[in-house]
Amino acid sequence: MSPAGAQTDAGPGDRQRIRLRARVEAAASTYHELAGWDDVAAHAAGLADRVALAPSLHAAQPGLATRLEARGCTVVIPGDEDPAADVADVPVAIVAGELAVSETGGVLVAEHALADRVVTMLCQRLVQVVAADAVVERLEDVAVWLAERNGQAGFASLMTGPSRTADIERSLTIGVQGPDEVDVLVLTGADAVTEEPTS
Repeated sequence: MSPAGAQTDAGPGDRQRIRLRARVEAAASTYHELAGWDDVAAHAAGLADRVALAPSLHAAQPGLATRLEARGCTVVIPGDEDPAADVADVPVAIVAGELAVSETGGVLVAEHALADRVVTMLCQRLVQVVAADAVVERLEDVAVWLAERNGQAGFASLMTGPSRTADIERSLTIGVQGPDEVDVLVLTGADAVTEEPTS
């Protein structure tokens, strides 16, 4: 037993998340460890009353929309006809990350449809949700993940922090080609991957 106040050695997963937090925060994003999807809904509802969900996330976690609506949010799920118009300048959007890289603070998103892609690019604040067991140490781990999918990973992008654009005069602008703000949520609880049945 450790004396009160003494720190114990962190396991490999803990060390990776500690490093991930440092890199995410260095990239001007916020980092949170949450127990599950109910906490994700509470986090997003605390940011805005209009929240977009990537269609693939909605299909995988159908209860998330219900949880957001129960907290007074209007949920936007872009359709296939004009997904960009559906989510243009939505205050908050939530997407699932495939992996988070502790070496860089980047989150790998892999979108197969345009409706998913526009959610990551056109919102003002992007909430990326990743399971704790999907936090990897190095960029090489992303290469392995991509190779295992034989070119079937969709539009795979490593996203690190808010969009930043600079011109030749060294004028930096945030949010021109993507979100102004990014939150990385790492799910550590038992329902991090699976969705509880909805009533």
